[in-house]
This record gives sequence, C-alpha cells and structure tokens, in this order.
Amino acid sequence: MARLDDIHSKLIEASKLLDEAAREMRDGTGMPPEQVAKVGTAIAEVMLVRHQIYILRPDLMPGYLKGGE
Repeated sequence: MARLDDIHSKLIEASKLLDEAAREMRDGTGMPPEQVAKVGTAIAEVMLVRHQIYILRPDLMPGYLKGGE
C-alpha cells in the first residue's frame, strides 16, 4: 500500500520541477504566457492534493503553513 509520506515527497519534487519548467519557459523560450499559466495551474492542483494529505497527516505539514509557529 502506498504511504502518504512517500506520495507527499514525490509531490514536493513534482512542484519543484514544474516551477523550474515554468521559470525556464518564461525566460526566453518564446512560449506563450498562456502555456506558462497552465504549468502554474498544475502546481496549484498539486498543492490542493498536498492539502488533502495534510488533513490526513497533519505531521507532514510544514511549520510555515501551521501558523503561529
């Protein structure tokens, strides 16, 4: 059975890769801004999945998202 902490780690890595791709696309590839925005949408969707993981496993939530810490 898949473990949430493993999935969470993979989603963090996916977010980093998507962010790098969007930055590279934006910085001089000639890609239309709409395409960069689609990558941004994918990053947002990954964050929504991570939020669901935090509901099930609050211990995985980074301190900066917990507030007051």
